Amino acid sequence: MRATLSRRIFWPLGLAAVPLLLGGWIGFPDVHPLELDRQAPAVFGEYFVRTESQENLERIIASVEGQGLPTLLAYRKPILVTPRGRWYKVVVPPNEDAERIVQRLMENESISAIEPNYIYTVIRSAFDSPKPAPPRSSDPDYAVAPSLPDTPIADPLLERLYGLKKISAPAAWTRSVGSKRVVVANIDTGIDYNHPDLIQNLWSNPKEVCGDGLDNDQNGFIDDCIGWDFYGKDSRPYDDSDHGTHTAGTIAATGFNGVGVSGVAHSASLMNLKFLGGPAGSGTLEGAIGSIKYAIDNGAQIMSNSWGGGGFSQALFDVIQEAESKGVLFIAAAGNSATSNDVRPTFPASYRLGNVISVAATDQMDRLARFSCYGKMTVHVAAPGQNIFSTIPNGGYGSLSGTSMAAPHVTGVAVLLKSSFPELDSVVLKDIILRSVDSIDSLSTRIQTGGRINAEKALRMAEEYQGKR
Repeated sequence: MRATLSRRIFWPLGLAAVPLLLGGWIGFPDVHPLELDRQAPAVFGEYFVRTESQENLERIIASVEGQGLPTLLAYRKPILVTPRGRWYKVVVPPNEDAERIVQRLMENESISAIEPNYIYTVIRSAFDSPKPAPPRSSDPDYAVAPSLPDTPIADPLLERLYGLKKISAPAAWTRSVGSKRVVVANIDTGIDYNHPDLIQNLWSNPKEVCGDGLDNDQNGFIDDCIGWDFYGKDSRPYDDSDHGTHTAGTIAATGFNGVGVSGVAHSASLMNLKFLGGPAGSGTLEGAIGSIKYAIDNGAQIMSNSWGGGGFSQALFDVIQEAESKGVLFIAAAGNSATSNDVRPTFPASYRLGNVISVAATDQMDRLARFSCYGKMTVHVAAPGQNIFSTIPNGGYGSLSGTSMAAPHVTGVAVLLKSSFPELDSVVLKDIILRSVDSIDSLSTRIQTGGRINAEKALRMAEEYQGKR
């Protein structure tokens, strides 16, 4: 008889955060890794299986064929290697009985987990519609960044960013404005990498020679000078929507350069990772894992994730847990369905890992935005997310709403902290951000901390923490 492969996941807490989680430790219900979520959107016929080795994979495929079933298309290179095993992609041939084949796979003793290639989308408010950027055929070449002014010049559109005032960013800037040393992976629909307000703050791969057609750093990606497009599978992760450029601007549009707006951080290195694209801003679990792995392997310290969907994915959980083991903070939008994540989780925001911060959205009056998900046990903090003004493709600016817009505010605060206190890991950063919120009465029963982030308080708390060490 096959052993039950279930486990309970607990969310580890950092520093003195225990009082925030009323009622003690909270765990997910038991999750059987061989029970597929058949309701969540997924790519038909594509699955990921976890087993111990490629030799096991070969035996699994041979076993399926030996039962008179069609040959599976298997990718021999694992998409993810974890302490629990290796994840491989298998594809059921078209016009074959996928359910029957998957059932056979689930009966195989060598497979410890199996799941579909889930589909994820940008977390966009229903009140916004995308403003398409130029099609991929006209993706521009990388431009040369203009020189910054010798003397800081106020950003002319700064007054339109009410969110910066709400989170006390101007006061925080007297302590920290960010740093190019902090690498932030913006995992989204791409970035307009020639936007005049973003081009100064793009991450540049120091080991790659742009345009020579070679994989100079031998990381498996050719000419990945500013990141990678896992949607289009090339080195030009240009934004074909408006979403990724908008989130990037809230994190780190160049501050006081006399152009447009400023991000929460004036300076950072934005690693441009695209796995969402097309009219719906959608992508796959495979692309999400690829983006997160790339970020881990190439030095990202913070990841900003304004996307969601799918069911509970063990593979996605595993790769985010790998990020946690490397001290990488994972900030995620809580979702825009106006429902409780305590009851109906939104992933990846609802993974209870020590490096995940789930972010709800507030409006100009500090009320929970009407579209925002919430959850006293599962959503950690709130940030401005309604009518947020930021950068959009073609060098432009515009307003969008959603928890997608709230999460980058938290990312920006993390950049300010990390730039001043580089030794702080994800657990400490998370704890400081959660404990430094401004308490808001209307959030007290909806959000775990009961508050909206405050950048200046977070920096002061970090200074106090450092002083006590």
